[in-house]
Amino acid sequence: MINKFSVNELIYKANKQRSDGGENNLEAQDYSDILDKLQRIISKNHSTELAQVLYSEEAEGKLKNLIMQYLNSERMVVKGIQNISELVDQVYNDMAGIGILSEYLKDSEVEEINVNGYNGVWVLYKDKKVRLPVTFSNPDACSNIAKKMSRFGNVILDGSKPIGDSFISRGIRMSGAIVPCVDPDAGAIASIRKQKPSYITRENLIHWGTATAEELDFLTLCVNNGISLAIAGATGSGKTSDMGYILSCISSDKRIVTIEDTRELTLVQLDENDVMVNDVIHLLTKEEPNPITMLDLLKLSLRLHPAILVPAEMRGKEALTVQEAGRTGHTIISTLHANSARTAYERILTMCLEAGTSLSEERLLKNIVEAFPIMLFKMQLPDKSRKYIEIFEATGVKNGEVTGNTLFKYDVDHYEKDEAGRIIEVVGNHKRLGHVSQALAERLLINGVELKEVRHFAGKEYKN
Repeated sequence: MINKFSVNELIYKANKQRSDGGENNLEAQDYSDILDKLQRIISKNHSTELAQVLYSEEAEGKLKNLIMQYLNSERMVVKGIQNISELVDQVYNDMAGIGILSEYLKDSEVEEINVNGYNGVWVLYKDKKVRLPVTFSNPDACSNIAKKMSRFGNVILDGSKPIGDSFISRGIRMSGAIVPCVDPDAGAIASIRKQKPSYITRENLIHWGTATAEELDFLTLCVNNGISLAIAGATGSGKTSDMGYILSCISSDKRIVTIEDTRELTLVQLDENDVMVNDVIHLLTKEEPNPITMLDLLKLSLRLHPAILVPAEMRGKEALTVQEAGRTGHTIISTLHANSARTAYERILTMCLEAGTSLSEERLLKNIVEAFPIMLFKMQLPDKSRKYIEIFEATGVKNGEVTGNTLFKYDVDHYEKDEAGRIIEVVGNHKRLGHVSQALAERLLINGVELKEVRHFAGKEYKN
């Protein structure tokens, strides 16, 4: 039969005959060994094609062709399998298929998938959390899926590295662990978080009650006019999504450099000829071997003359470099884990101290306040809604404490509960509480904001 596999079939059969006759030291191998080798090669060299198979039928054909090419170029022959078409299909299914999770990864309404073990999978939507009625067949099947998902982002989970962060495709992060860091009876655990930049729009944020138009206008006014800000909150509060929205509002002529561990931000804008029309650079850190850290990329970024520098999340000692950049003419937008707007400054201080510095804590805290005048605190409430709880302007440090003004705040009025006493709705209102400081108003005016607009946030008496 003549088909697209015909040439590859001939090569494979020739190699198979050599292995059967023991010629040229070519030996048939166990299928598991072949699969492992192919997974490592393709995840290293073709992670994009591997990730795209979840969403594209065309990508399936490309990946199968790659599998065939490597089978023959590496002269891989499998014991007991005579036909390369059969072998390619088997390898493809084992490499790309992710079983019961597939339909939920494709579902645009799903925000998060949590695998607690082979027999416990939870799916989180915007307004509900559902436990799947189906499970993986056994712990090994769960472990294999976790390993596959990590390979989409060119991360190998195995006995020498049983935990890791990866990505499944652009905008979908995955963290996982296998034995021995997980009970053998569970097989593996994984958390998959989806971010859909196109889904986060100004209209949606207002419609959901996440923020008001005035709050969004203020934040975009700041970042477009040289005022750095950070977004604080817990995991799952939507920090990265909101950062993506704010960055999408930046003027196309401003140079943006982003630094991420896994790619979530998609800021590039293309014209009808697929030519980039805005000035954006996306950088990614790299794990072992030969790691490239966020600190490494920060140093590179400062030489790229960015108007907006985006270290997507501050986690450790890189915060010291970030705050220095914020104090030397760069507009910074970043996120961090914290429990309130004010304590976010203390969290950044702790991270800066990890880097080692001769500065006193009070001096360093003053530098952080200077670097990040605006702090947004976002939270997911008991009814699963996400709100801008507070937008805070830091103005200084007194007796080791950050001082400043709460500009906007979400006030909870009461809770609506169902018959079982579960909170089904949080009822409250976004309120504007104060004006920006004279110093911040002056910076906005000098950086090009019209006096009328400055007065809207600084008060009518400003410059009168």
